[in-house]
Amino acid sequence: MVILECLNKFNGLIFDSKNSRLYFEELVKNGIYKLSNIPSTINEKLINDDILSDLEFEELLKLNPQISSEEKINFRIRTQLKALESQGFLIFSGDKNKPIITMTNLAFELMSRKSYITDIYSKIMIGLHSGNPARKSTLNKARVFLNTIFVIDSLKKEWEKLGNEAKGILKYEFKSFVLGMKDYDYKKCVQDILEYRKNYGLKENEKYISDYLFNKLGLKKIKYDSLNDYADEVFRKFEMTGLLIARGKFKHIYYDFSNFNSKKIESLLNAYKNYDFKEFSNIEEYINFLDNIKLPWLDNNEIRKEVIKQKAKSLDIVLKDSDFENLNILEESLNQKFYNKALQSAILQSDIKELLEELKILASLSNAKSKYDIPEPLRLEYLLALILGKKYGIAKLYSNLIYNENGIPLSYAPAGKIDLEYNDFLFEATMIKNRNQQLNSETTSIARHMKESQDKRREYLRTILIAPYIHWDVALFFKFCTKEFESKIAPITIAKFIELIEKSPNFNDFQINFDKFVNRLLNEKTQNYIDSINFN
Repeated sequence: MVILECLNKFNGLIFDSKNSRLYFEELVKNGIYKLSNIPSTINEKLINDDILSDLEFEELLKLNPQISSEEKINFRIRTQLKALESQGFLIFSGDKNKPIITMTNLAFELMSRKSYITDIYSKIMIGLHSGNPARKSTLNKARVFLNTIFVIDSLKKEWEKLGNEAKGILKYEFKSFVLGMKDYDYKKCVQDILEYRKNYGLKENEKYISDYLFNKLGLKKIKYDSLNDYADEVFRKFEMTGLLIARGKFKHIYYDFSNFNSKKIESLLNAYKNYDFKEFSNIEEYINFLDNIKLPWLDNNEIRKEVIKQKAKSLDIVLKDSDFENLNILEESLNQKFYNKALQSAILQSDIKELLEELKILASLSNAKSKYDIPEPLRLEYLLALILGKKYGIAKLYSNLIYNENGIPLSYAPAGKIDLEYNDFLFEATMIKNRNQQLNSETTSIARHMKESQDKRREYLRTILIAPYIHWDVALFFKFCTKEFESKIAPITIAKFIELIEKSPNFNDFQINFDKFVNRLLNEKTQNYIDSINFN
C-alpha cells in the first residue's frame, strides 16, 4: 500500500528516466528500498522532501553497489511495477520504453482503506488469469487461485475416503502440481497428487517432481530451489484474502482453508464450480473484469448470514436472532474477537527481548535481518502490540490490524480507526520519515481520533505517535493539541519507545515515564525537544 502511495505522485504521467529516478527517491524516503550507505547530508534532504541534485544522486549510486547504475534502478522498478500491473493495480499504455502508468480503481480502493483488504485481494485472486494481457509471455491458461481452492477441497475429500486425515495440500505439492497446471483441470491435478502419494507417501521426491514438471508437463526448466521462492511469493498473495492458511513446520507445511472463513470458501466453491479461462483482448478489459467480480458474501445477505454464523461457531459464541439486526456491527465484532484471540496466541509465544531487537532493526539501531516477512509499517504496529501485551498483559489491548489464525498480521483494518489501544493509551505508528508526508498523514487524523475516542469513552486519554524520526512541525502540532485538548499527547521515535519500555517495569511506570515526554514537549523549545528524541 505504501508503494501505491509513493506511485500516486506519478499517476498518469510518462514514466521516463526522470520520473523513474524521482520515484526511486520516494521509495528510499519511505523505507521501501533500503540502502546501506546514505551520507547524512543526502539523508537530511530525503527526510525533508528535497530533490537530490545530479551529483548527490551519483554519489548515492557509487556508495551502494546494488544500485550502481540507473539501468539497475530502472530494472528493479520496472519489475516491481509489472508485478503490480499483473495484480490489477496498474495499467501501462503508450510507448513501451516510456510508458504512461495509470493506477486503477482497485489501487485507489486499496489505498483508501475504505474496504477490507481481504475482500479486495479476494476479488483479484479469484479473477487472476496466468496468461492475462499483463503477462503475455505466460502461455498457461490457468486460474491459479481457483485452481488452488478446488484442488484443496477435492483432495481433502478424496484423501478422507481413503481413510486418512485431510490436512490440506503440502507446500511441495502446491509448488509443483498446482502451480505447474497449464489449465484449470483441477480434477486431473488431484489425481496426479493422489498417484504421487500412493507411490511416495507424503515425502518430497525431487527427482520425480522435476521429471513431472520439466519433462511430463514440458515447463521451462529452472533451478529446483527457485520453485520454493515462487510458491512463497504466490501464497503470500493468497494469504491476503484471509481464506487460506499455512499450518505445520519445516517439510510438513500444509496449505488449507481458514476455519474462521470456511463458509466464504464454501460460497466460492459453489459460485465458481463451472469456472473456466477467459480470453481478454486488452489490459483494460482484464482490469474491468477484476473490478467487477462479485464476492458471494457481499452480494447475498443470506450467504453473509451463514458466514457470520460460522464465524460465531468457530469462536464458541451463540447468537440470538436479535443479533442479526445489523450485520455490519455483528460481523465486525466477531472479526475483532477473532483477531484479538489470534494476537493473544502470538503474544504467548513471543519473547520480549527478541521483540525489542526487532524494533531496533526498524529504528536502524541494528543491521540484523528480521525474522518477520512483513512490510515494515505493518511490522511496526504488530511489534508494538506484541511488546505491550507481553510486558504489561493482554487486558485492555486492542489492535486494529487484520490477523490470520496464526497471529500474523495480513493488513490494516479499514480507515477511521486508531492503530492500537492499550488501557488509557492511543498509539499511532508510522515508518514515514519524510517531513511533508508525516505532517499530512500523522497529525490531524491522530488529533481527530483522540478527540473522538475521548468523547466516546468520557475519560482523559494519552496519545502517542511513534516513528523513526520526528519533525519539528509535527512536534509543534502535538504541542498545540496538548494545550488545546488538555490531554497528554507526544510524538517519540522508535528508539525512545524502546527506552520507555526498558525503563518501565510495570504499566504505571510506563504512564509516568511517558508523561515526562509530554512535560518536556510543553516546557522546552520545540527544537530542543526533537533534538533530544531524534539524536540522544
